[in-house]
Amino acid sequence: MPVRGDVVPELVNNAAAATLSSGRAFNAAELVGPELVTPEEAQGQAELRRESAALLERWAPNFAQAVSVAHPERDRPLRIDFDGDWDATNNWKHLTPEAEHAPAAAYASAILTPTHAYLTFTLFYPRDWVWPACVSYVCHDNDLEVVLLTVQRRVGAAEEQLVFIETKAHSEYVALHASELSTDAAGRPWIRIESQGHGMYPVRRAEPLPSGAQIFLADAEATEWPLQPRGEPHIETYQLLSLHELLWARRDPLAREAALWASGESGFLQYSGARQGRRGFLLGVSMHGREYKGGVRPPWGLKAKVGERGDWFLDPAYVALLQHRDWLAPSRPSGEYVFNPFLDDLTRECSGPHCPAILPPPSLDPARAGVAGGVLLLMGLFSLNARRRGPARWPRFGRRSSVP
Repeated sequence: MPVRGDVVPELVNNAAAATLSSGRAFNAAELVGPELVTPEEAQGQAELRRESAALLERWAPNFAQAVSVAHPERDRPLRIDFDGDWDATNNWKHLTPEAEHAPAAAYASAILTPTHAYLTFTLFYPRDWVWPACVSYVCHDNDLEVVLLTVQRRVGAAEEQLVFIETKAHSEYVALHASELSTDAAGRPWIRIESQGHGMYPVRRAEPLPSGAQIFLADAEATEWPLQPRGEPHIETYQLLSLHELLWARRDPLAREAALWASGESGFLQYSGARQGRRGFLLGVSMHGREYKGGVRPPWGLKAKVGERGDWFLDPAYVALLQHRDWLAPSRPSGEYVFNPFLDDLTRECSGPHCPAILPPPSLDPARAGVAGGVLLLMGLFSLNARRRGPARWPRFGRRSSVP
């Protein structure tokens, strides 16, 4: 299953140039930025890119998606630009029943240390919804769900090995060691996904799949399923798209004329990692919306129990070692990165004292928060763990080139 969206450049003429799957040609220096000076370094980075793409294809999970009988298109993971644009404010309106037949997709990314690969797979849904009625902060425009796989890289004669996976389901992180997971014959994990709210959870050994689930396979030849759901499930494969070349490339708050990101409850993010410190210009970390407010965070906008906002995705080796030391200890994990294009991009923009100062986050609007809380109580939807959202306006400092 090839990774689409300009993930793997193939070297041509001894790393002098590369061509992306889209056909765009560029110099080898673009692989790692302006600091690249030697063909050997370019070759090394290109090899890491090829390894990253191979790892994503090799370990891409299988998803068991619970589906609404009345609205199956609302429970289908799609491209963010499924409607032909990157305007997040019109996705709710543009989702029609015809989308039930659109190709399923997941956005993939890889970050490597000498010992481990940190692989994320992000699913997008145009609507996070609730039956029988929607209100803001319960339903919301757009939805992003993320799973992180930590894989021990091949070292010498030792084969790659899945160590653990972690999902972000609503307001909680759910991590399982590989020994507890249900996997296919190739060792790829199974993930179950709720209908409506799309909470994502690892499937445990001997745990049945959701009844009537839509099955999205990484590999059409996958075997060794968990306990089969009742009825005959519908099975198909999904596309892998590049998170880095597609959504990350549009991380600027003004992407798509400011119609992709909103300031959200915490403002646009000026990343300041617990270990990495201040790096990069402002980041969009809350998807825009028009029909129902609520805000949806991309992987780099998430905050785990340890570290700062963004560390779970941008500095995964640090967070994983703090949270899951026992699982990683046997492999003597490294905390240094040999391939982290996301952190590299931010570092090239600015780092440390060369970055703009951080302003305090905007205060939450108590009136709007109170309305949202009252609606939740009235509807009895406590299990949704709906978050209160408030308006925010942050001034703009650094500028990066924006992708249309």
